[in-house]
Amino acid sequence: MIKIKDIYWERVNLHLVLDTNLSSYNIYLASKEKMLKLNSDNNEIVINITNTPEGEMFDAGKWQLIIDKKETDHKKYLKDIENETFINNVTVDDSVFKILDDKSRIFRYRGGVYAYTVYFTVNNNLFFYIHTRFMVENRKWKKFFRFSETGIFYKKIIIFFKKGYLFFINFYYKVMRFILRLFKFSHKKNVLFLTENSDALNGNLKVLYDSITDDECNKYYYTSDKYSYKNNKFYKKPLRYLHEINLIAKSDVIFVDNYTPKLTHINLSKKCRLVQLWHAGIGFKSVGYARFGIEGSPHPYRSCHRRYTDAIVDQEILIDIYNEVFGNRREIFKSTGIPRLDGYLDKDRIKKTTEKLFKKNPQMKTKKVILFSPTYRGSNSENAFYDYSLIDLKTIYDFCKKNNFIFIVKMHPFIKESISIPEEYANLIYDYSNTDINDLIYVTDIMITDYSSCAYEYSLFDRPLIFYRFDKELYEYLRPMHSVKAFTSKQSEVKTFDELMKVLEENKNVKINDRFKHIKKQDNKNACEEIKKLYITGD
Repeated sequence: MIKIKDIYWERVNLHLVLDTNLSSYNIYLASKEKMLKLNSDNNEIVINITNTPEGEMFDAGKWQLIIDKKETDHKKYLKDIENETFINNVTVDDSVFKILDDKSRIFRYRGGVYAYTVYFTVNNNLFFYIHTRFMVENRKWKKFFRFSETGIFYKKIIIFFKKGYLFFINFYYKVMRFILRLFKFSHKKNVLFLTENSDALNGNLKVLYDSITDDECNKYYYTSDKYSYKNNKFYKKPLRYLHEINLIAKSDVIFVDNYTPKLTHINLSKKCRLVQLWHAGIGFKSVGYARFGIEGSPHPYRSCHRRYTDAIVDQEILIDIYNEVFGNRREIFKSTGIPRLDGYLDKDRIKKTTEKLFKKNPQMKTKKVILFSPTYRGSNSENAFYDYSLIDLKTIYDFCKKNNFIFIVKMHPFIKESISIPEEYANLIYDYSNTDINDLIYVTDIMITDYSSCAYEYSLFDRPLIFYRFDKELYEYLRPMHSVKAFTSKQSEVKTFDELMKVLEENKNVKINDRFKHIKKQDNKNACEEIKKLYITGD
C-alpha cells in the first residue's frame, strides 16, 4: 500500500505527503457522486478545497484516493465498489494516526451560522478517507429527532413517526407503571436485571442476581434473543417489546451491565433507580463519551449513559475514568467492588476450579500454561473477527514441546469463527473459547492479550503478562486508551510475532509451584452485600 507520511494545511490547500514518487501514476479523488483527477508534485498532492479541477467547492461526501498507473473512470470505480473488487491502495503511516484528528479543519462562513468541515478517517481495513460536510448551526441542540436536522422529505416523515413512536412508548410506560404500582401489595422492592447484549445473565449481573434471596426482594430478569439489541425492536417483536416495558414499569431498581439503548428513550420515574454494573472491570479502551466525536459515539444529550442514577466501580481510582465514559455526575459513582470478583481469590474456590480443569485436561497440572485471550477486531458482534494468521501455531507448538508448556486459546464470545488447530498440534494447543476465562486465569502462568479487560482479573496475580498489539496505532486511533496503572509490573508489549516469541523465551522459567504463591487480597468488601445494602435491603 502507498502510505501518507504527513498531512498539513496551507490556508485552503490540503497537502498530502506520500512515501512514493507519483510522477508516473494517475491520481483520483472519488466519492459515490463524482471522480476528480488530481495532479501531484513528486510525492505530494495538493487539494484546494474551494477550487476543484472543475472550478467549484468540493462537494459534501466521503472521498477515497485512487492512485494507479492505469486510467480509470467513475463508472468502473462504482462497479468495483459494488462488486467488492476495488482495493483501496492508500493508507497512512503509523506516525500519522497520532495527528489525524488534529488535522481536521472547520471553515466558518456567514457569521459562523454555517460551516464547511474537512476531517479524515481510517477504517479497520486501513483505508484512508477524506470527509467533507456542509454544516448548519443547531440553535436547539438539546432536541432529539428535530425536523430541521434533515432537508429530505421522506426522512422528515420517518422522524415524524419516530416521535410518535417515542410518545407512545413513554405514554404506555407511565400508564403501566401507574397500574402495576397501584396493585403492588408487597413491601419488597421489585428488582429487574436487564441486558440487551446476551441471551443469558452473566458476569456481574448473574453473580448479584444469584446472591439475592427471595426474602430480600422480588427479583426477575430480562435478556435479549441475541447479542445485538437491533434484533429486538418493536416492529419485529411488539409483544415481547411491550412485555419488557411492563417489567421496566413495575421496577423499583433496574440493574444493567452495558449500554442499553432502550433506556435512552424511556423517561423513567424519578422513584426508579437505574444502576450500571458495567461488564468490564476496568476502563481500558475508551467507550461512551470518552469516544465522543469518533464514529459510533453517543448523542451529546440523549444517551442512556446520562440517565444512570448510580454506577458501580471496583476502586476509587476508576471513578474519573467512568465519569468520562458515562458523561454523568460524579456523585453517582459508588466504589463497592464488582460482584464477579467476590470470592475470586478465595483459596477453596481456586482449588475446586483448578481441580475441575485438571480433570478435564491433566496437562494443565503437569505443564505450564500460556493463555492467549485477545479481544475482537471489527465494530460490533455482527462483524467481529480476529486474524489467526498472526499466530504461527507451528512455532508455538515447537516452543511448548521444548519448554514443557501448553497453549490455550480463549477467543472473545463475539468471534464466530473458531481457530483451526491442525491435528499434529492438538496435544499441546487447545481451543477453550467456551470456557469461562476467569476460571482459566487460575491455571495460567503467562497470559497473552491485547486490549481485553481480562488483564484486570489477571493483574490480581503476580505473573507475566504480554500485550501483543500488532495493530497498536490503528486500534488506539479507533479506540483511544485510558491510562490506568492497575496491572502487574511483570508486563511486556510487543508488535510482531517474533517479538512475542522472544518475550516468551525470557519468561519460560515460570515455576508451576509458584502459581498461587502471590495471591493478593482484594482491597474491597463483599461487593454483592454492599450493593444490596445500597439499593435493595437498605440495611
